[in-house]
Amino acid sequence: MDVAFKTQLLPNNKQRTYFAKASGISRFTWNWALAEWDRQYTMHKNGNGDRPSGMALKRQFNALKKSEFPWVYEVTKYASQQPFIALQRAFSDWMKDLKSSKPQHLKKRRPRFKKKGKATDTFYVGGDQVKVDGRRVKLPNQGWVRLAEPIKYGGHINNMTISRQADKWFVSFSMKVEVCSLPSKSQARCGVDLGIKSLATISQGDIREWKSPKPLQEALRKLARYQRRLMKKVKGSAGYRKLKTRIARLHKRIADIRANTLHQLSCYLSTHFSEVVIEDLNVRGMMANGKLARHIADVGLYEFRRQMTYKMDWRGGVLTVADRWYPSSKLCSGCGSRKPDLTLADRTYHCEACGHKECRDFNASKNLEKFSTARSAGIYAAGDDGSALAA
Repeated sequence: MDVAFKTQLLPNNKQRTYFAKASGISRFTWNWALAEWDRQYTMHKNGNGDRPSGMALKRQFNALKKSEFPWVYEVTKYASQQPFIALQRAFSDWMKDLKSSKPQHLKKRRPRFKKKGKATDTFYVGGDQVKVDGRRVKLPNQGWVRLAEPIKYGGHINNMTISRQADKWFVSFSMKVEVCSLPSKSQARCGVDLGIKSLATISQGDIREWKSPKPLQEALRKLARYQRRLMKKVKGSAGYRKLKTRIARLHKRIADIRANTLHQLSCYLSTHFSEVVIEDLNVRGMMANGKLARHIADVGLYEFRRQMTYKMDWRGGVLTVADRWYPSSKLCSGCGSRKPDLTLADRTYHCEACGHKECRDFNASKNLEKFSTARSAGIYAAGDDGSALAA
């Protein structure tokens, strides 16, 4: 299985300069290739010349770089080679999506130019130039660079990508490893209802409610203060760059807190349950609510589903996704009757048929736990018009 392992680099000043230079050359090569692609494609449509491709542009660049761009030789060869492969893949994916029937918001965008200071500083290094020894990695032309931690997996390193976040440099190794499925501690099934106040409400287990740290909400005042100060700085000055770095650090801290919480939750679920049932939420529709959009984005719903997908696969478990029409919140977990007039303001579910009272989120998680059984027994099905049918 191909896996990725990302950790922080601890370079010295000379190595930081090298990383910045390699990232700049990679960005320059991408922009040159994209400009040439557009020019040659326009000529091709007018009947002059062949259709452009990444490999053809790479050959043209290699013929010119010795005389016109000799500074590309100061860094690894991959910094000026990989952008052509990436551009070819980007155009292929974009044109494939144009012909597909995907919704417009799911289609990939046309490749765009990368601007210094806006685009992520990053460059690629092939596996033939990578050597790892404990907590250090050897880079071409730079020797050994310290790692914050050793690689956790053993296997063949296909390649690595070095990137900058805020003022720190990170390396991501793409590796081919043998993954053995680790059995979960229990063969139980659980339903997980995701929310804003509580990140997850779990129908079974020792931990029934997982609180959300709300990292963006907690940092909003500090973030607003920094951004007001940034508006008063002279753009491009030393103070402007220093404050911009501080804002980037704060954004990274917010993302790290969110990712760490989701990793802890997904690890707990994949370790303690053999089957986990979650909802296929319409996140785009939920984000249309202007009062809740920021809070919903702060949860990281897609990242949770992504982590659960591969962690359940690693442990040999099953991740079941209930379709978005399944009325988990409107069904009574006691008798199974439906309450169609339930609103978002109703935080306690009160069943008029059997008198059952329970927290709305716990009631939904129990119904999600029963989803597989209800579907296999034919109790629940989706109607032809997409509506939910439940007995």
